[in-house]
Amino acid sequence: MTIDHKFAIKKLQKLDGFFTAFSPLTRMPYIHCDEETFDDQVYLFSSEEMCKEFVTAENEKKNPVVLMKIQQPQMNGFLNSLYALDVNMVIFRDDAGENRLELEELANRPDMEKLAKEKIPIMNPRLTLTMIYFLQELRRPIKHDMAHLRELEEEMIANLVKSNFILAVEAMQGENSEEPTKVNLKNIKIPYIKNKEGDIYQPLYSDFSEFRKYAGPNAPKLRISSLSFYQLPQFLIKDSKGFVINPAGTNLVLTTEQIQRIVSAYR
Repeated sequence: MTIDHKFAIKKLQKLDGFFTAFSPLTRMPYIHCDEETFDDQVYLFSSEEMCKEFVTAENEKKNPVVLMKIQQPQMNGFLNSLYALDVNMVIFRDDAGENRLELEELANRPDMEKLAKEKIPIMNPRLTLTMIYFLQELRRPIKHDMAHLRELEEEMIANLVKSNFILAVEAMQGENSEEPTKVNLKNIKIPYIKNKEGDIYQPLYSDFSEFRKYAGPNAPKLRISSLSFYQLPQFLIKDSKGFVINPAGTNLVLTTEQIQRIVSAYR
């Protein structure tokens, strides 16, 4: 039986803002895979009190989440951004109860085929989702079910090796090539990050929005290129311990040894 969600959708759209659960473990919206339907879903609430109840319950289950309010002007942008996370379902709770709303009922789906043809990764939804699921579980303060954790890791790795990534470089004087993959590595400067221990890692991005999020006002000064997973070892600079994927988001660390191991296993 088809359920008409028009009334619930209108109520959601007329709110002056809604509340959602945010994961500090990934710095992304909290996403849950429904055990029965296997929907990849986020939770929205019409009131702060209802969201606080959800946050408290999840934290009691050792799922660290925090409350976040999305103001009315940002509501559409938030909903559209969920496509980049491969979310397909929104659970909306208000005083009348709970509604399961398909994301496509709330926001227009982008042309994924067109985006996939872009030279630079605009979106990488399946990879982003599997990174979120793996890191939400890995970073929980619990004794882990290692079989389940390994399953999530394997699914993430399968998407890593199929994905292209954005590498940002700064061209030095005398370097005119528009493609970092075609330039002399001696003539480009590759940004890096130092952790608290002083180890060097290089930032890497799954999509354009993650690049802009981290690069901020420096973005126009950088040239970007698309690299496959198998090309990553070629761009490791001296003393680099590896890459950090989406440092302003999931912050997934991949060491040189891990990359080499994955490359060997999946070639």
